[in-house]
Amino acid sequence: MACLSPRPGTWTDDAEASDGEAGFVLLSVLLAALLFVAVAASFALRARILTLQTGNLSEMARAQAEIDGVALYAADALRPPKVAAPSEADLVAAALSGGKVQAAPLPPLPLPVDGIPLICHRPQGGTLTVRAVDQGALIDLNGASVPMLREFLQAAGLDSETARRLADEIGDFRDPDDAPQENGIGERAQYRQAGLAWGPANRPFVDVEEIARLPSATPALVARLRPLFTVANPRAGLDLSQTPGATAGLLTAEALKQPALARWQLASPRTDFMVEAALQRADGSVAAARRAFLRFEGPDGGALRIVRWLRPPYEDGAPGRAKPSDDAFCAELATALPDATTVKR
Repeated sequence: MACLSPRPGTWTDDAEASDGEAGFVLLSVLLAALLFVAVAASFALRARILTLQTGNLSEMARAQAEIDGVALYAADALRPPKVAAPSEADLVAAALSGGKVQAAPLPPLPLPVDGIPLICHRPQGGTLTVRAVDQGALIDLNGASVPMLREFLQAAGLDSETARRLADEIGDFRDPDDAPQENGIGERAQYRQAGLAWGPANRPFVDVEEIARLPSATPALVARLRPLFTVANPRAGLDLSQTPGATAGLLTAEALKQPALARWQLASPRTDFMVEAALQRADGSVAAARRAFLRFEGPDGGALRIVRWLRPPYEDGAPGRAKPSDDAFCAELATALPDATTVKR
């Protein structure tokens, strides 16, 4: 009997075609599953990143709100006390003696105003640093005379020629003309000679950072001298008893006693201050910071006005030594702002 062989196009070919189609479908399903897993993982990663970003933004906002509250509290603490009018007995005694009624000495402020940082410890870990600077204890770039500038720059360690040149450039920057302080080429020509694309402003300084525009002001010199200057003490004098120059190591106690500097002594009116607050995490990184320039105005000097409200560079460090963390002002902060800080026990 002859064997029957399948003809082309019978069930054998159909089975092979079905197997091929099944393999293709299986591969397609596998690829689709892999694609779904990849897309799901991508969405999960994006959701995780978004959650972390939201958490970080929330932490940053909370830290900034805390530090802003600390800066405002410190600013308000510097409010000048009300001075009581002399009594009738004091007036009568002064009239009988032919003298003057002696004003009562101002009480001390609740935190140092010479730039010494005050460090408080937080219950959550980390520290809070607060420092204040009385602007009446700084050299005003607009109020100081050129001779005064020369003497203080020399006392800060500059050689006589550099001190003279820098003082002259400060004077030329703010005066309205192009005539130099001493005989020589014009002010704008000096800037061109130094390769600068700008010239003197011929107006008062509006910010201490403008000293970087002077021909002789190198970055190192600007960083070194910045703590000495202000634009919020429009007087030809400063309160040497509070100057941060000594705190920052720029002016020694011996230099401040020299007659050349002592003649510029002028008691601070205690109306203009800089307050800076920074919140450090336990690892030392800065979570938030605030710098405020403020002024007390009004008939009794009791109206607080924020002149400038800034976020300082986080890498800025406070000069000088730190006060102990058991300072009374830390205790005040712990009571007024319990979420921000507390005294370390």
